[in-house]
Amino acid sequence: MEIQKKIQNNNFIVGVIGLGYVGLPLAVAFAEVGIHVIGFDKSQNKVDKINRGENYIKDIRDAALKIVVDNSFFKATTDFSDIKQCDAILICVPTPLDKFKKPDMSFIESACMDIGQNMKREVFICLESTTYPTTTESLMLPVIERESGLIHGKDFWLAYSPERVDPGNATFHTKNTPKVLGAITPEGVEIGKNIYSKAIENIHVVSSPRVAEMVKILENTYRLINISLINELTLLAGKMNINIWEVIEAAKTKPFGFQAFYPGPGIGGHCIPLDPFYLEHIAKMYNFDLSMIHAAGHINMRMPHYMYIKIYSALNKHKKSINGSNVLFLGVAYKPNIDDGRESPALEIMDEVMKKGGIVSYNDPYISSITTHGNHILKSVELSPENLKNADVVVITTKHSAYDFEMIRKHARLIVDLQNAYSESGENLYKL
Repeated sequence: MEIQKKIQNNNFIVGVIGLGYVGLPLAVAFAEVGIHVIGFDKSQNKVDKINRGENYIKDIRDAALKIVVDNSFFKATTDFSDIKQCDAILICVPTPLDKFKKPDMSFIESACMDIGQNMKREVFICLESTTYPTTTESLMLPVIERESGLIHGKDFWLAYSPERVDPGNATFHTKNTPKVLGAITPEGVEIGKNIYSKAIENIHVVSSPRVAEMVKILENTYRLINISLINELTLLAGKMNINIWEVIEAAKTKPFGFQAFYPGPGIGGHCIPLDPFYLEHIAKMYNFDLSMIHAAGHINMRMPHYMYIKIYSALNKHKKSINGSNVLFLGVAYKPNIDDGRESPALEIMDEVMKKGGIVSYNDPYISSITTHGNHILKSVELSPENLKNADVVVITTKHSAYDFEMIRKHARLIVDLQNAYSESGENLYKL
C-alpha cells in the first residue's frame, strides 16, 4: 500500500481536527519528530495564533510550538478543503453534553462530513474524542462512506484511540503516555500503529474500536466512582467530627488493596463529570441499568450544593447572612496549577451563592476572566491583604501552589477550606 511506504519514509501528512487541549499537543508531538502537520479548527483566532507561533495551551512549551511553525512542519487553517492533502486524520473535537445530559455528537458528525467531502483515497482516520462505545462503527463510518463515496477497508481505514491528556501533569505527556488503539480491520491497526509510533513511545493495540472506546469510559468512571465515594464519606465524617484527611493518610499505610482518592468541592474537567452520561446513553439502548455509576454521577452533581451549605453555615455561625456578604473564591480552575475551568465545581458554587444574594469575587493566577454556568461574567481580582480583609468569607476552591496560604490566613476574617490547604480547623477556619 502506498500509505505504508509514505509512513516508512516519513513522507506523510497528518491532519489534526480540533486544536484544543488534546489536538494541539498531539499536533506538536508529530511536528517535533519531522512529520508535516496541518491543524484544522473553526476558530480563526486559534489558527492565527498558531501560525504566528503563539502558544495558548500551558502544557506545550512556547519554544516547541514556535520552532515547528517556523520550520514549516506545522501550520493551521480554517479551510477544511486542505484535508485532501492529509494521509492521516486525527479527530480531537469537543464532545459535550446537551441540556438534557445527553451526548452532543454534532462536533464529531461535522468533522466526519468535512472529512468525507474532502478526503483522498488511502487515508487513516482516527477519533480521539471521548464518546460512548460503538460511535466509531455506528456513527462515523456511515457518514464518511456516504459523504466520500469511498469504501472502508479499501479506500480508508477507521480507528479509535482515546486521548489521555492530564493538564498540568509534569511527568506524563503526549509522547510518554501509552496509547490505546482499536481499528475496525487488521490493516487499520497496522497503519495506525505505524503512524502513532512516530510520535508516541508505547502503543497498546486492542481488538476493536468499541473496546478502545470502553477503555476511555472505564478509566474515567473508575475515578468518578472513587472520588464520589470519598466525597460522600467526607460529608458523613464531617457530621461525625472525624477528620477524613487523617483517615485517608492512615489508610494509605496499607501496602496493598487501597489507592488514595481525595475529597473536594466536586469533579471538573471535560472527562470525568461527563463520561457516566455517555455510558448511560449507550446502556439504555441495551436495556441495562448502570445503578452504581448513576449514583456516583449524582453524588458528584450534588457536591457544589453541599459546598454552598458549608459556606452558608460558616457565615451563619458568625452571625452573618449569605445575602449581602462578600464571598471571595480562591481558584476557579478545576485542578491546581492549570488554566482550565471546564466543568469546574467552583463555578456552580459561585452561582449558588449569587442566587442567594452573595456578592461574589474570585482570584485565580491562571484564569483572568470566567463565565459561570449562570452566565455571570467575572474578572479575577488581586489577591491582596485589603481584598482578603474586605471579604466576609474566603473560600478555597483550588489549591494552586502559587497561593501563600499563611498570608491568606493572616488577613482573612473567615475561611472555608474545601481543599485541605490547612491541616487543622479553627474558630475562623472551616474545613470540608
